[in-house]
Amino acid sequence: MEIATWFGRIDSETGSVFLAEDGERMIDALLKKPLPAGPSVQPDLRRLALMHGYAADDIEYNARLREIALGLVRRQLAQLATTEQDLLQAVEAIDDMTEAINLLDERLYEWHRLHHQRIVHGKDLAELLCEDRIMGPFARSILRLMESRKSMEEEVSFRAEELAPNLSALAGPILAARLISRAGGLSRLAKMPSSRVQVMGAEKSLFKHLDGRAPSPKHGIIFRHPAVMGAPRKLRGKVARALAGKLALAARLDYYGASPSPDLAASLERRLNDIKRRGGNRKESIRLAEERNEQQG
Repeated sequence: MEIATWFGRIDSETGSVFLAEDGERMIDALLKKPLPAGPSVQPDLRRLALMHGYAADDIEYNARLREIALGLVRRQLAQLATTEQDLLQAVEAIDDMTEAINLLDERLYEWHRLHHQRIVHGKDLAELLCEDRIMGPFARSILRLMESRKSMEEEVSFRAEELAPNLSALAGPILAARLISRAGGLSRLAKMPSSRVQVMGAEKSLFKHLDGRAPSPKHGIIFRHPAVMGAPRKLRGKVARALAGKLALAARLDYYGASPSPDLAASLERRLNDIKRRGGNRKESIRLAEERNEQQG
């Protein structure tokens, strides 16, 4: 049986040790295939390393172990930073393309109205005019940009699910990516209280409220979530608050590397059903709370 170690491989039957050639290759091997749990009784790695000449003494062994450990952590952090930065840039690219598509669509609409009075917008108008002798090239460029945006959204979805599986499962990968982007990274999002997650993206309204010029905003970009968007207006604040609490928890789970938890979605669904059942009626909420207290008592 062969045992993988940080400095090479050990044949447990013969005791032979196959040392890695250099530190960078050791780190590459550890990243590609993390060390398994191994047998219940671990070999004395320090003794084997000294015996086979990997280190002259304990001091050199400790120094090499520290060097490999730090190199491994640096490489892992660099990979994580690259994934996050790619995701942030991709979300910004989607927003830029959406803005460009809207501007070009308005221009195509105004151009089209010179010749026709039909009110058509967006992809339908571009497809309608893509074979037009004059407006066709412009319409086709809009369609190509729409296809590019669709491809970018698919890439963002993939990266978001890879980086933040719990958050993506709860919010949807595109909204999860927007939350991470708006916060400036998963680590910052994980440290935010749920009250801030709830109004993220509504900073202008929040500042107006703090100045006494507007009511407190009930939600920010999480309004894009179907649960908030589809809720009756009088319940949106409660729905947004419940959703923000679960999103904040999901972000923390993802930041600390927890595996996907289906309990989050189930818990959120129960809470949303409870809000809908009560219908925002404060008296009904108090009555139900009193009933629960009596049952517990």
